[in-house]
Amino acid sequence: MDSLSNKVLITGSNGFTGEYLKKHLETNGYIVFGLSNTISNPSNNIIQCDINNSDALKEALLEIQPNYVFHLAAISFVQHQDATEIYNVNVIGTQNLLESCLPIKNQIKKIILASSATVYGNQTATVLDESLVPCPINHYGISKLAMELMAKTYFNALPILITRPFNYTAPGHGEQFVVPKIAKTFINKEPILELGNIEVYREYNSIAYVVDIYFQLMKSSVRSEIVNIASGKTHSLKEIIATFSNKTGHNPSLQINPKFVRKDEIVTLSGSTKKLALMISLPPIATIDEVVGQFLN
Repeated sequence: MDSLSNKVLITGSNGFTGEYLKKHLETNGYIVFGLSNTISNPSNNIIQCDINNSDALKEALLEIQPNYVFHLAAISFVQHQDATEIYNVNVIGTQNLLESCLPIKNQIKKIILASSATVYGNQTATVLDESLVPCPINHYGISKLAMELMAKTYFNALPILITRPFNYTAPGHGEQFVVPKIAKTFINKEPILELGNIEVYREYNSIAYVVDIYFQLMKSSVRSEIVNIASGKTHSLKEIIATFSNKTGHNPSLQINPKFVRKDEIVTLSGSTKKLALMISLPPIATIDEVVGQFLN
């Protein structure tokens, strides 16, 4: 690795994915800088910056002069109540970042933008690939698709790669997300587990799988593309609950709360890895037993 081109910037660096990605990059010898709207652990390499403040963002990029950029900052909770905030952060915030990269574009080797598998919406295909026409069904998915379309207008100017991650989880993931919520119930031996639809099938990939893919994509020569970050392996919430129960011996009372049942719920969300496998070497896929085990260890 060229010591003069080893600076990485992560927006949303103090978020769930950002923390794990930062450790992975540093382990591999990269100098990591972060932008975060809120700073819980201040350090010289973390700058407090709102991506909707375009002037502050440009100043931060000029100060850091990164060689690689991971854009993870986003409103990522599907049921977030403020639709205006979702679009302001996920679309306008991303545009602000790309504009801020233009003055230093000659030294930037790769910009990876995190979109989402929710852009696909409900499809008739059981395995979703990048050739499908997106049809998002909620503000979060729509904002991510709008971000993708906006970012494409910068493809000629910047080395952009857009990723569509499918579900992944690990300790540190917010308890508003379903697996950490289930984990908390079993760890604390809570008597009741309230969920929405448990007859949904999702990928529940490990964070190690995802950050390894991000790392390999960063080093690849691929640009001006959209690619899934997926494993193609799905599990139902019933299976997740059973795995926690088998490992802990705890059996909470399961209650289906209509408030948690989403309208137009996507029943199965599984991603094709064919395009991804042409770009990188796919890492080993963690079993659901291993994913659940992370929370209990």
